[in-house]
Amino acid sequence: MNHETIVRGEVPNPAFARRNWRSLNGVWSFAFDPENLFEKRDVNAVPYSEKITVPFCYRAELSGVAADVDCHNVWYERCFEIRPEELAGSVLLHFGAVDYTAKVWVNGVYVGRHDGGHTPFYFDIAHLLHAGGDNRITVKAEDSFSMEVPRGKQMWGAKNELCWYTNTVGIWQSVWLEFTGKNYLTHIRITSDIDRNQAHFEIRARDDSAITVQAILSVGENRLGQMEITPADGRCDLIYTFSEHAAMACLDLYWSPERPVLISARIRLLQDGTEVDCVDTYFGMRKIHREGDRIFLNNQLLYQRLVLDQGYWPDGMMTAPSDDAIRRDIELTKAMGFNGARKHQKIEDPRYYYWADRLGLLVWGELPSAYEFTWRSRSRLETEMHAFIERDFNHPCIVQWVPINESWGVPQVADNQQQRDFLRGLYYSVKADDPTRLVSSNDGWEQIEITDLCGIHDYAVNPDNCARRYEDIYELMRSSVNCRPVYARGVEYNGIPIMLTEMGGVSLRQSAGWGYSDKLGDSDEMVDYLRRLMAAVRGIKEIRGFCYTQLTDVMHETNGLLTPDREPRVPLEVLRSIFG
Repeated sequence: MNHETIVRGEVPNPAFARRNWRSLNGVWSFAFDPENLFEKRDVNAVPYSEKITVPFCYRAELSGVAADVDCHNVWYERCFEIRPEELAGSVLLHFGAVDYTAKVWVNGVYVGRHDGGHTPFYFDIAHLLHAGGDNRITVKAEDSFSMEVPRGKQMWGAKNELCWYTNTVGIWQSVWLEFTGKNYLTHIRITSDIDRNQAHFEIRARDDSAITVQAILSVGENRLGQMEITPADGRCDLIYTFSEHAAMACLDLYWSPERPVLISARIRLLQDGTEVDCVDTYFGMRKIHREGDRIFLNNQLLYQRLVLDQGYWPDGMMTAPSDDAIRRDIELTKAMGFNGARKHQKIEDPRYYYWADRLGLLVWGELPSAYEFTWRSRSRLETEMHAFIERDFNHPCIVQWVPINESWGVPQVADNQQQRDFLRGLYYSVKADDPTRLVSSNDGWEQIEITDLCGIHDYAVNPDNCARRYEDIYELMRSSVNCRPVYARGVEYNGIPIMLTEMGGVSLRQSAGWGYSDKLGDSDEMVDYLRRLMAAVRGIKEIRGFCYTQLTDVMHETNGLLTPDREPRVPLEVLRSIFG
């Protein structure tokens, strides 16, 4: 395989896509630096001894390295050519995600660093490039077992345990170049308002030179309309009002799992009448809100049937082996009768949200947890949460944010005022960033009064005890589930929607790994158990939905409806009759 062999060569971020781009995925030079020596010596003389296939981390089979070693400092390098016309404007070097700290050099010159293992970043590198011949990118990735960083399901030690998995070090999402004019678009946020029949556009450019912004809207081949404005200070706000005929008659443009209509938006940046940048994005006319103890999608009552999805693959770990594999996960999720997925402890590849938008799947966006409560962990959590929202705001599939799960990172929140204040602040910060979606502040237990949802995690519930256990759900919420109080001390249920946001976790006895519930004998016993369990859960009249654990087996955790290779343990049509 050579540098020109492209792996995962699809458009990396379809919600912010430029026509002039080039993938840098493929084979890079790679080196382990266990003693962290190479940066101090000479970054231009790193002794590369391996080849790695980006964007797979070095532990993954698909990386070509597949090394089962703990090394928290690793190096990447590759060369690429630039044509003279590509240097006429800006050249943006993009990284989808590098875990955890990335330092970047271009042609031996340091260009910057980024902290955050799940969020994107880029540098404008045109001034460091030359046309013809090789240009060189060098990347150092630094990671650790620190519990102060948002690490999600990555174990903070050498041995995997319970529901935590092998940690990911280095580049694990796509790397690519984009070519624009010297001025270019930096921010496009589209907020739909189905009650006013409008879409609100916030558009930002790199600088405030004399420019015009043009937005062209369409659905499929049908053009809806066009807007144009001369922004001030590189910023502009536009409101597009849909005509009654084109839009809301018969709800033709509403996005939902049953009818996932997407509206394309081409945003052009013009300078003296010449296009200097163009970004293709899209959005959905979709509304999610709560009234009292009920949740509504597009002003219609919604019962959420979610599956917990960790987003791991046996050969790629956190990186899907292909775009088709991402799409297939969503198709399988829908085929099993679920209308949504809770992407657990992972900010997903943008391609996942794209396919969820296209195919019609509700998604909960969950921030990976840190596991200590310090000023550093608080800052890092807030930074990654804001970057998560910034990148993925336009995806209609995302209907809820989960900033904290099961008190991970806030272990004394049940009776610690500082940790409660942090949760309150995080909730309001998320709401300030995105007032259009629901927020579950601390999903699972020890919840505070500032939240849009009471999410209960209950792996002890089974077909035989469900009716009795939830006979008086309000009394249950004044006590404990799985030995943890549903609400923090002194906090009482205040009439918000209630969901069972983790339950199930059934394994088969033939599976050697770990699961949440007693293991069942065979698939027939599993079908009987699941049918009775879900009938009992649906019989709890106060519950507004559920999240079943989980979509697939992951490493040593064997409680998936699918094997790691995505083979159903029970026929899909049977699962659909249970969960649909």
